[in-house]
Amino acid sequence: MIAQSLTPSHHTTPSGTKTHFLQGGNPAGPLLVCLHGLGVSTETFIPLPLSLPQTYKIILVDFQGFGKSPLSNPTKRLSIPGHASNLGTLIASLQADLVAKVFLVGHSLGVIIALHYAAQHPDSVAGLALLGSGRAAGHISAVRQRMLDLTAAVREKGISVAADLAVKSNFYEDTPERTVDPSAREAVRRDVSASDPEGYAQTCEAIDSLDHKDPPYEKIV
Repeated sequence: MIAQSLTPSHHTTPSGTKTHFLQGGNPAGPLLVCLHGLGVSTETFIPLPLSLPQTYKIILVDFQGFGKSPLSNPTKRLSIPGHASNLGTLIASLQADLVAKVFLVGHSLGVIIALHYAAQHPDSVAGLALLGSGRAAGHISAVRQRMLDLTAAVREKGISVAADLAVKSNFYEDTPERTVDPSAREAVRRDVSASDPEGYAQTCEAIDSLDHKDPPYEKIV
């Protein structure tokens, strides 16, 4: 459900990639971009703008294959540099003042892409909020194998495999002392279930790729 203060829109990159995003806040304000985690979408951040100063131009982004951003070309493999490049063209299209700086809020996958963008454009980033930070993990054999197994399972059995895992891994187990609101679990299941299975699988492979290296953090100031 889209909050009344958020307006849906789309951006098409020069290569033809279509990115769905929601926009709210002050159209003339500094840009604040929210980037979701693996398997979810703009739905993750929809409650956030109501808690932020409305002086910002607030953008919630759906990565390719998630939410309402289609997997533009299933035969062209997704990559972390590709996601960062698409983010760059979106930001450029939204900023009337090209010397203005952007604030990035990222969760999980969104952290990875935010850091790659920030390392490439350090002078254009005003601040970073990194939640559940992700990083390159292809060099860790156990992590790589777990991601490869998940990717294969999603391709074979469907996105419900990832949704079931997300419901378990994103919450603690219920105990007599504390329980998780069932609506929170259902929200995660619903969001992950809406993902394009191939988009999810390709993004797992992109994160897990031996070619995926952490960005040069020393460039982010």
